Amino acid sequence: AMEQAASGDTTERTGRALADADRRLGACGIVLEHRVALGPCRLLDDRTVARVGSLLSDLSAQLAGPDTGLAASVREMLAGRRAILTHLLALSVEARLAETLAVERGLDPRLPPLLRRQTDATDTIALIAAQTRMDSAMRAMRLPLDELPGDLQHLAWSISHVVHADHGQTAPMDRAASAAARPARLDLQHQVLLGLGDDLQLALRIDEAGLGLFLSALALASGIARDTVALATAEDDPLRLALILRAAGLTQDAAAMQLLAIRPDADSALVDVGDAEQLLQGGPR
Repeated sequence: AMEQAASGDTTERTGRALADADRRLGACGIVLEHRVALGPCRLLDDRTVARVGSLLSDLSAQLAGPDTGLAASVREMLAGRRAILTHLLALSVEARLAETLAVERGLDPRLPPLLRRQTDATDTIALIAAQTRMDSAMRAMRLPLDELPGDLQHLAWSISHVVHADHGQTAPMDRAASAAARPARLDLQHQVLLGLGDDLQLALRIDEAGLGLFLSALALASGIARDTVALATAEDDPLRLALILRAAGLTQDAAAMQLLAIRPDADSALVDVGDAEQLLQGGPR
């Protein structure tokens, strides 16, 4: 009887493994079809895709908790949520650009000039610490769960609870629900921007604000989601980035200067658009 039970368990495991392999094979076909049709793409170069995969695996391991065997199931569910993948891609693109700007323009991703002059403010000190942690984490291709935006944290923990419940287990404690949870980097950037007052325009100069704060300032001034702003810096056609710069209120010359700082290959004439905000929202009404 024991041998029969063991044989049944082996057959069941084999069936699950084959079903999983079939699912992966089918997914590979779909991905390959899209990648081949898309062709070379600045947004999805090999290193950026690898970083997104590493960040996804790191989040999955954190959400799985002590039972590492659940990480694969958590990862599969996370990968099926476009909002999470888009955010991880935006972070990966930002990290790639930060590395480029550090080499080409000597731009410090942790302590840019604007923050260096604001070190008497509590929020600024907290932001500098947060940017230092984030820079180190991204270099290691890791992402602390508490750095996800609130809605994505909630979604990620919901997935963790579903996976653990399916396996008859209790999910780890949601650290984001703790009153002692430290503010995330993006939240601190927003707080610092709101406290700049007349100096807010300085945050729209990448050499002054540094990349992270600059992207948040662009999002705040233009009304465009920060992930969209970050992704626009790496699109093959820099037109959207040019429009966002103008929608943020920058003059044509100022927008051209920032565009060329990020994309030296761009045509500065792209910023010669007076109705950028309308175009970004779908064209003239």
